[in-house]
Amino acid sequence: MAQDLHPHHGLSFEIQRRSRLVECLTADALVAAGSATLVTPAVMILDRLVVEKSSHNQPLLPAFRRHLWLSITQPATFLTSRPSLLVWGLYTATFATANATDTVLSQVYPHMDQAIAGLTTFLSTFVVNSSVGIWKDVKFAQLFGQPHNPPVTASPTPTPTPQAGAPRTTNPPAPKSAILRAMPRSKIPLATYSAFLLRDGLTIFGSFNLPSIISPYIPDEVASGEFSKILIAQMAIPASIQLISTPIHLFGLDLYNRPHPLSARDRMARVSRDWIGASLTRMCRIIPAFGIGGFANSEGRALLHGQLRAWDGE
Repeated sequence: MAQDLHPHHGLSFEIQRRSRLVECLTADALVAAGSATLVTPAVMILDRLVVEKSSHNQPLLPAFRRHLWLSITQPATFLTSRPSLLVWGLYTATFATANATDTVLSQVYPHMDQAIAGLTTFLSTFVVNSSVGIWKDVKFAQLFGQPHNPPVTASPTPTPTPQAGAPRTTNPPAPKSAILRAMPRSKIPLATYSAFLLRDGLTIFGSFNLPSIISPYIPDEVASGEFSKILIAQMAIPASIQLISTPIHLFGLDLYNRPHPLSARDRMARVSRDWIGASLTRMCRIIPAFGIGGFANSEGRALLHGQLRAWDGE
């Protein structure tokens, strides 16, 4: 009789384990979407500022005030705009991938070496963040960068002179959205993709892997509790990485905005011109994105997983 019940017990345990995995993955997705919603407004504004500064050399502060005012006075339009949805999709995908990878590794492969598990989380998050992030950056460069109009070779068609007495007709100006759709999209150089890929690798490593490695080494005089050390590391390290990754980001943007051959000195001069301002802007961007957003994601995930374990009676 015991032998007959054993397979049934094993099947019941497997169903329960899979059900718990699905619940945890659902919680991971919900936390990722909520964390992405939290950081989208600030990240969208700051990403747009960097592109406009590199492309048009616009002053940062007036542009920031203009975009901030739009987000306050027209929040629905702002949050449902294409740039905001691009940013929201990027961070939802990034946080959800990191969460789901950790959940699957901890529940399906609980005895995996921690170094291998950390590397797996980094690689999966890097692949998703880089692919979606580069796509988002290309769209931002096309939306807010310099339009690459092809040279006009044919002579313009002369405007016919209206006859006397004929009614004068005027065509209404095309809406801005139609102008943006009609604007030609130039091909993105491979070097721009490569620069964005390297930038994302540094950002992901500094946001998801380095904080947990470095936080135990923060002196007790700076932060005595484990929670405080993790919070400081999660805020400071991703921001510090921007001093290295921002020049790479600017170089990729310059290759898109000025695709014609230029000397390395000329390109470095453009990168140096925008480095400090863009680095500070991207630091302000990365703190909500992977600092506040990463902290909200990790703490929210831990809270929901704890609630699920409590409901299961563990």
